[in-house]
Amino acid sequence: MAEIYINLGQEINDYDINALRSRLKSIKPGEEVVIRMEATDAHQADRIVDELRNHGFDYQPHGGHTDEYFLIARKKG
Repeated sequence: MAEIYINLGQEINDYDINALRSRLKSIKPGEEVVIRMEATDAHQADRIVDELRNHGFDYQPHGGHTDEYFLIARKKG
């Protein structure tokens, strides 16, 4: 089972969403993706969560140290 890591910056923009969308399409059922965001505002994650839901992922948010925020997601199936 693969585990894929994606790092995003302080502000989530359209480029980030398109890159994430492309990566999510290649993930097989049962595989995990760990998304690390430097955003201090958890609301930055809303667009990421929408993409995860649209591509059939269950996810769990995790706060990190300092200004990090993580989403750990597994593709359903």
